[in-house]
Amino acid sequence: MQEALQGALRRPDHKAVRVTDAFWGGQLNKIHTVTVWDVINKFEHDQEKGILQNFEWVMQGKTGEHVGPPWYDGLICEVIRGVSDIIAVTGDQKLIDKVDAYTQAIAGAQDMDPDGYLNTYVTLMRPDKRWGQNGGSLIWQHETYDMGALIEAGVHYYRATGKTALLVCAVKAANCMCGVIGPEPRKNIVPAHSLAEEAVLKLYRLLSDEPALAETLRQTGLKVCPQDYLDLARFWMDHRGVHHNRASMPHYMGEYAQDHCRIEEQSEAVGHAVRAALLYTGLAALGIETGDRKYLDASMRLWKNVTLTKLHISGGIGAIHNEERFGYQYDLPNDAYLETCAGVAMAFWSGEMHRAYHSAEYIDVLECALYNNVLPCLSADGTHYFYENPLISDGSVERWSWHGCPCCPPMFLKLMGCLQDYIYSYGDNALYVNLHMGSALQGEMGGRPFTLEQKDCALPWKGSNRIVFSASAPLAFALHIRKPAYSGACTLLLNGEPVQPPMKEGYWVLDRQWNNGDEIALTLELPVIKVEAHPYVDADAGRVALMRGPLLYCLEEIDNAGQVDPLLDNSPLAVEEMDLFGPAMAITGRSAQGEALRAVPYYLWCNRGPGKMAVWLRQDAQPGENALGAQAAAGFAAHAPQNNQTASLDGWEGRLYRAYRPKA
Repeated sequence: MQEALQGALRRPDHKAVRVTDAFWGGQLNKIHTVTVWDVINKFEHDQEKGILQNFEWVMQGKTGEHVGPPWYDGLICEVIRGVSDIIAVTGDQKLIDKVDAYTQAIAGAQDMDPDGYLNTYVTLMRPDKRWGQNGGSLIWQHETYDMGALIEAGVHYYRATGKTALLVCAVKAANCMCGVIGPEPRKNIVPAHSLAEEAVLKLYRLLSDEPALAETLRQTGLKVCPQDYLDLARFWMDHRGVHHNRASMPHYMGEYAQDHCRIEEQSEAVGHAVRAALLYTGLAALGIETGDRKYLDASMRLWKNVTLTKLHISGGIGAIHNEERFGYQYDLPNDAYLETCAGVAMAFWSGEMHRAYHSAEYIDVLECALYNNVLPCLSADGTHYFYENPLISDGSVERWSWHGCPCCPPMFLKLMGCLQDYIYSYGDNALYVNLHMGSALQGEMGGRPFTLEQKDCALPWKGSNRIVFSASAPLAFALHIRKPAYSGACTLLLNGEPVQPPMKEGYWVLDRQWNNGDEIALTLELPVIKVEAHPYVDADAGRVALMRGPLLYCLEEIDNAGQVDPLLDNSPLAVEEMDLFGPAMAITGRSAQGEALRAVPYYLWCNRGPGKMAVWLRQDAQPGENALGAQAAAGFAAHAPQNNQTASLDGWEGRLYRAYRPKA
């Protein structure tokens, strides 16, 4: 077995970080107190019988009826994972009681099968078609997805509470899959809907890091073999696109499930965008876990393809409604699908790429998806949801109270539950501040404790932050502070004195001895940026999008006399504070016809009733004063196109988006 990737970044323990941010604290409080219970209650009453009825029917030995689609087991386990990360922070006893009740139902249903198999849909509706055999369909049945989500839930709930009942279910599920899937005489089956790849790696890592836990589980009679779980993840990656002796139906799942060729041969992101990004997350995680370059190289090729040709300005992916899939390169329509789940998966993938490669580029993408493709999912009242996140609307798009396929709320909860895990990361004698977000880290470097706090962080509205180090004794390490791609001029003060530290991979690096009370005051200019898309993006030719800080903006008809497709002139844009479900910054300007315009943060759109909306706006091509700072224009994005002989690519090297440059 190869060793784990040397130099990969590590995340702090989930419980070691506390979010204190004014903006995100409010968002997370709403999610913890309102959204979580809304999602739980809607699942428990879905189709009147509720999702738990499936587990009860299995325990009763009944067949012929199932509540919801085949992936419902996985969805409730994804809720449990998200809730577990919230419990780890809040200690909410009501949520603990709820998860314990779910655990009892899940364990009871799983115990009905001697192999630990659990997919209530197959058991109740297609008992002779396990693993997509005998005329079944792995794509439809979601067995590896459901059991992978159960494994994730068990790992996260154990880390949150120390309870092992759900972890036992997770181990049984992993053992079941290891017993069925693998080299001959086992079966060649790969996940049709990815998620299980990263899940079994999490189980492997937990049980490898805590051998006493593994031994305690063995003493109950449970088989526990962490190496089997790592081997299963490798088998899945190595046999994607290998259709010889494929046991499940369909034997060839094609581009839809990223099963068209071997993973090391894949260089373009295709098919279902959620499945793809979850696969790529597991791919990067496996590369980190094993140190095998073929997995990391494949993930990098796919990353470049997505971020250079298939990533929307919002950080969203999945252009096409049909099969919720990627389009062709530079096919970025404004009525694109951009599913919330895909944005969450893109954020997860970004996080693993950052662990492997350290560059701020990956956090830039994570942050963009977080603010502009994931956060818009949730309404201001915390109880309505977007499945799709288009960048234009004729007024017919609204958030729904519930959905026939309510996959987005669980994925939303998963990312929001673990948001704090991405704020900081550890390197070799180094600490990375990735997200400028008010928070406190109870850290450790070389066995010596310290506290790092981001105080008075005013993002996304204002570009100020203050980082304070506390420790009982001096501590020497390199502090890496991310310079966001959207920032203009920046100033850093170390203990009140200006400093100009070197830059590395998009981070300011302050390598020094840190003393108790040391403080870095950071000021980021947040210019209003007009962004233009690569010339190959036909949908946005002659148009610009407005951004300020990490936020994408849009025009809603309620603010603009019903007009959301004005022709912008070249005059400077301004910023004004407004009350929009709390304090917010709007962008104001005028059209070429002199009409007043107001743009609001995209994540807040469609909270004041249905109405027309647009992100990409027509831009007057006449020469004029560009209101963008030169530093913002230079640093805004780093994406790269393919060659084309018919379009001018001057200044587009390494970019999919850039700050707008008026014609000379």
